[in-house]
Amino acid sequence: MTTEHRAIVAVDIASFTDPRRTLTHLRTVHEGMYEMLRAAFDEAGIFWKQVYHEDRGDGAMILVPPEFPKLWLADQWHTRLLAALRRYNAVHASEARVQLRVALHHGEVYENSDGVVSHAVNLAFRILDAKPAKSALAQTGGMLALIASNDFYHDVIAQEPDAAPDDYRRIAVSVKQTETVAWLRLPGVQVSLPQPVEPSVPVQQQTHVTPLSDIVDALLELPFVREATGRAMLIDLLPPNIATAVPYHAITRLHVFALVQTCLRHEHGLLDLIEAVRQLDGDSGGVRRLEGIKRLLLSDSVD
Repeated sequence: MTTEHRAIVAVDIASFTDPRRTLTHLRTVHEGMYEMLRAAFDEAGIFWKQVYHEDRGDGAMILVPPEFPKLWLADQWHTRLLAALRRYNAVHASEARVQLRVALHHGEVYENSDGVVSHAVNLAFRILDAKPAKSALAQTGGMLALIASNDFYHDVIAQEPDAAPDDYRRIAVSVKQTETVAWLRLPGVQVSLPQPVEPSVPVQQQTHVTPLSDIVDALLELPFVREATGRAMLIDLLPPNIATAVPYHAITRLHVFALVQTCLRHEHGLLDLIEAVRQLDGDSGGVRRLEGIKRLLLSDSVD
């Protein structure tokens, strides 16, 4: 009986119970998942025989020994898993094809002869079930969704450029009693950043439209917006359909720019943003400048 700090990998086969799958398809998919996992781990230098794993029927739980760097999961292992998925799906019928969601986390794990107990393992499976990740995988048709916990993202991925931290976007997780955030990446899928909203009024009526950069500048006047933790709190106060759509950028101005673009793509999004800012900053000069921009935009939209 031991307690160790482990990297945790939670795996789920998307749409495993799809009614189009016969029992033969389910067996093929289940066996294929393990073939892909074994190949990906071995090719990444994290030897399958040395990891602990439990079957979950439609997925698996894997604990990586501490002697293997956690970074290998974020830069080497997932590329091998995606390659294995491509090889597998190329030779199987649509009913047996596989999309995987994979959660990456780390933490203390208690292990005995009957299995493991760990709050960290519980959290890994909660973020694995995040609705934004399920939706993104279904909508893009990608083969793999990587979902890093907030801790794994900041402790491992964000520290290494080769792990492509800018390719992840922040998502909200609301599963059972868990309310948190995670970081989503769809390797091999080109996800476009939100485009600027096209004005809904004719060109001749646009003489007073405020540039997007003015809104960004007004936000950056607020000290809490210039801090990553402050922006995270601000985004958390937005409606979930906006908050989960905001792409993350390590560069502060680009992150705020993406935030404003995303709000403008949603009806009343700018109003929601201003209200969230007001909750965090009260009636400050920055809030009043945003209110002035709001009034100008509303006056420009009137026929």
